[in-house]
Amino acid sequence: MSAVTFKVGNKYANRKGPFEVISIDRNSMTIRWDNGESISTSIEQQQRIIEGMERERQASIESELKSNAKRIATHKVTSRLGRDFKGLKESDFKEKVTGTDWRSHACLGGAVTERLYTGKLVSWSIPRTPIIHWDTREHRQKGKTYLQAKFFAGLDENTLHYGFYIEHSDKSSDNWLDWNAFLLWLNNTENEIWLKEISEKNDLSIYNKGKKSFTDMIKSRDNQWIIQEKSNEDIDSLSAFLKSLPEDRWLDLIIGRIEDKEGVLSKKESIADDISQLFETLMPLYKASTEYSL
Repeated sequence: MSAVTFKVGNKYANRKGPFEVISIDRNSMTIRWDNGESISTSIEQQQRIIEGMERERQASIESELKSNAKRIATHKVTSRLGRDFKGLKESDFKEKVTGTDWRSHACLGGAVTERLYTGKLVSWSIPRTPIIHWDTREHRQKGKTYLQAKFFAGLDENTLHYGFYIEHSDKSSDNWLDWNAFLLWLNNTENEIWLKEISEKNDLSIYNKGKKSFTDMIKSRDNQWIIQEKSNEDIDSLSAFLKSLPEDRWLDLIIGRIEDKEGVLSKKESIADDISQLFETLMPLYKASTEYSL
């Protein structure tokens, strides 16, 4: 595990909560928590604390995955979901769905569903579009589905995209319940720090699918949001960035992974494992966005 690199103005979190680095002087720095309290501390001490928290977090994740492995295996024995899925085919990678079956419950749609151990997500093939959505039946029955938070997987000619997907329309009169709940969750500094960390570890990209609101690709690097298309320009706060976008433009926000066709084809059926594991990792975003809808 590489040592945490602190930068003035950036936010981190120790056992007391989120804090901002106010100044750095050789081997020491001044930090300030959200409640206004500030102290001078050694850089090494804060590195040890944060690295210890990260080891504990990773151990907890590994323990949870192991404890659920038996449950997943049992479910595979009894379920017919994904029974025909042997991996995506080269002919699946196109903008149309004619002649393909990868979105069905018997293929990728069901294969991912049966590997999920959190919630009661069901797969939904989007008509005439190379996209699958995963959502609960209860949530999907409420309001307009295109305005609801969901998980997704989609193909084009060269890549597979999958992850968390949430929209807001270009009309303020529409129900933005899920979007507002998502922003409320993201506005919590500790939540944004968590998202920054898991985005870097899982090589996630944050972007606008429709490109009507913004066209940048945002990544997390060295505890900082980076706009790749603008010479790696920094974003101080993802929450503030999203709030600054014009509300009269449609936003299709994706937080997910992009994989090239060759890599996906080589993984065969194990790509369903990668997709389901990422959905589990991003489940806090889905739950936070939908808790007021269910």
